[in-house]
Amino acid sequence: PGIGEITKKVGERGLVAVGVCCALDHKAGALYSPNKMMEDYYLNRDFVVELLRMFHEYTMAETKAYLESGAEAIHGSWYWASLSVGWSPRIYKDLFVPLIKEHVRLVHNYGAIYHFYDDGKCMPILDVLKEAGIDIIDTLTPPPMGDVNLAEAKRRIGDDVCLKGHIDLYHVIRKGTPDLIRDTVREAIRTAGPGGGFLLGTSDSIRAAPVNNVSAYFKAGRDFGRYPIS
Repeated sequence: PGIGEITKKVGERGLVAVGVCCALDHKAGALYSPNKMMEDYYLNRDFVVELLRMFHEYTMAETKAYLESGAEAIHGSWYWASLSVGWSPRIYKDLFVPLIKEHVRLVHNYGAIYHFYDDGKCMPILDVLKEAGIDIIDTLTPPPMGDVNLAEAKRRIGDDVCLKGHIDLYHVIRKGTPDLIRDTVREAIRTAGPGGGFLLGTSDSIRAAPVNNVSAYFKAGRDFGRYPIS
């Protein structure tokens, strides 16, 4: 079935988002390693900018095709551009933020939602992502793998951007206990849930986790994810 048909079938039960990789993810970064690109940012910046622009134009065309096919949300992945890969906040703002703004603007021109995905560190760039106009930010990974303080993220951008994720996939879902999972989910909802604008999620996909832990995660979400949030 087409995207529009899938969206109609899902209806109010969920949000159908079409995944689109940014210019770097599995595109320019697969052709030319991010580490090399970081070096050449200082040695040959014009080449790096031109390479990203070429793949960005493909991303824009791909996104437009999805939107014209009925997509109501675009899941834009930017994990190879993450600060966790090694990009500095300054280079991030120079190279990637202009591309993010263009991508968001295209999506909004079609009345769709922009779901921004970065499963790494993002506290230093939260405000510029808000200014770029993203609607949802995912995954808000906590330490030690990420750097997100959920309360601060809520304070800084939570009035304008929907927060999604935050439950540590490895240390909590995979290696933790059902009690730890329940406590972590409860705390995340209590921190970011008041007033709305929070979607419970993990710091990546759920995989290689004990069945009991996965069950505990979903049960905690149902138990605590109800309004009013105490």
